[in-house]
Amino acid sequence: MKKNMINFKMFSLGLSVMSLSACQMVSPIFVDYNGVRRDVATWINQQQLLSMQQKRSLVQLSKAQQQLYRLDQMDESQKFQVAKDNAAAMHCAHKYLTPHKIDQLQNVIFTDDKTEILSKYSNELPKIKLDEKSIICE
Repeated sequence: MKKNMINFKMFSLGLSVMSLSACQMVSPIFVDYNGVRRDVATWINQQQLLSMQQKRSLVQLSKAQQQLYRLDQMDESQKFQVAKDNAAAMHCAHKYLTPHKIDQLQNVIFTDDKTEILSKYSNELPKIKLDEKSIICE
């Protein structure tokens, strides 16, 4: 009887470990990393203590912030759209993430030139105030 109980416990433990592993393998299905640099997507996916909603917010912010690298190549209408995307993404990020996690993400996205790019963004793009009800968080 004890041997059967031990086998059952081992089976249950094995099943639990496999199901947790399966969740880690399945998680990218719930987060669309399309448009996010591979290194950034890998970093987001490695944030195991975050919910899927938090990871989706990181992805949304990543997509918006990565556009800041190309500001010099954009016309005014494109810059307006980038400003709008960043304002919405930052709103969603603050809704679901800590400022520390947002800062960590920006450090991954911008590596060495974070201050320069964010300063350029602040100076060159129009300041936009979006209606919170119209913002769609991914």
